[in-house]
Amino acid sequence: MDAYEAVITKRDVRHYTAEPIGDDLLNRILQAGRMAGSAKNEESNRLIVVRDQAVQDALAASGDYASWIGTSAVVVGIAAPAESVRMFDVGRMAQNMMIVAHSEGVATCPVTLGHQAEARAAVGLPDDWEMLMVITFGWPIADAPDSPLKRRRVPLDDLVRYDHWS
Repeated sequence: MDAYEAVITKRDVRHYTAEPIGDDLLNRILQAGRMAGSAKNEESNRLIVVRDQAVQDALAASGDYASWIGTSAVVVGIAAPAESVRMFDVGRMAQNMMIVAHSEGVATCPVTLGHQAEARAAVGLPDDWEMLMVITFGWPIADAPDSPLKRRRVPLDDLVRYDHWS
């Protein structure tokens, strides 16, 4: 699968098998996150890999729409110092990891964590750090139900403007 195909075929998946993700593959995914650029080359984000079921369940309680987090083989949290969180950098790391995972057959889904006190407690994050997003990783089940939010994409002609709005 080339990069273009990986990008246009990747979909968020919330249903996984119980099969673990091997260390070699996980390290490739984490390396993809590490290679994302960062503003001013600060590289202030840190990744927290969660395989422990109790920690995953605690993370599920730190998001309003995160109840399924504990069904994945691995959860990777992206943490940053609270005074310098750059969501663009978080997104770049996340997208790199999700695209590489998808190209290897691993399903993913990003999850926003809206309750930072619970998120910090779940992983032992210091009070001056935030983990606003985690990504679930797992092998997709063959007969996963479609998302109730499934929709068609906005046509390119409606999305793109050239030189001016009109």
